[in-house]
Amino acid sequence: MQEKHKPVSVVWNDARLYTATYTQDECKQKQMGSFTTLGYLIEQNDITTTIAMEYNDDNDYRNVMLIPTGSIISINNLTLVSGV
Repeated sequence: MQEKHKPVSVVWNDARLYTATYTQDECKQKQMGSFTTLGYLIEQNDITTTIAMEYNDDNDYRNVMLIPTGSIISINNLTLVSGV
C-alpha cells in the first residue's frame, strides 16, 4: 500500500531557451535546466509524474506540478521531522 502523503525530492531536466545568436559549437555547449522539486508524490506513470506542494486537513492538494516522467533524473524519499 502506498503511503498517502509521500514526501519526495525530484531532480529533473527542463527545457531552457537561449535567445541570442550562437555558432554551432556554442549551441552544442548549452545545457538543459536541472531543477529540484520538493513535494508529495501523487502519481507516477510512463508519461507524467504528479507532485503536490501542499495538502490540507481534508486531504485536498494544492499547487500541483506535472513533470514529464522521461525528464526525471532521480526521485528520493524524504522523511519529515516534526517539532523541529
